[in-house]
Amino acid sequence: MNTGEKIHQIRKMSGMTQEELAEKMKVSRQTISKWENGASLPDLENAVILCELFQISLDDFMKGERKSVDREERISLQDIVKINRRSQRMTIMLVSGLFFLMIGGLVAIFIGALFHTTTSMEYMLYRYIAVGEYDNMPLNYWKMVSPAIVLIVIGIVLCANFVHEKWKEKKNEQ
Repeated sequence: MNTGEKIHQIRKMSGMTQEELAEKMKVSRQTISKWENGASLPDLENAVILCELFQISLDDFMKGERKSVDREERISLQDIVKINRRSQRMTIMLVSGLFFLMIGGLVAIFIGALFHTTTSMEYMLYRYIAVGEYDNMPLNYWKMVSPAIVLIVIGIVLCANFVHEKWKEKKNEQ
């Protein structure tokens, strides 16, 4: 296993993206990508920072051996909170988007049913008998539909943002 593969494997085990690792090491994401792809190697200073960050010895990093399970647990515990928070935000975003879409759809269906009811022949006959007007109910349906449209747009934006974040996350993993 070459050095780039080791860096990629250690980063993945910790649940970090290339951007997160680059931020912690104060280098660019492209630098991390070059290291992982084998286009370049970290200098000694950056290798030491990597080893300190992932709590492995420089010897183990260069040889590719991992010393202890305890170290892996500390890395996981250190970064699991960040991963869980991101996962919770993504789940809330998706559920909220779907909720807005559902409520907007239900409101639109209700308004559509109301429109068809007030323009039906039976309703017009009922109005003629009850009020004396042989006409459909004068309602401004666009004022009623606009909240449904806003809810649907919010839902679409939230779901699209979720999909975009997942796509960006998948792209960073490569």
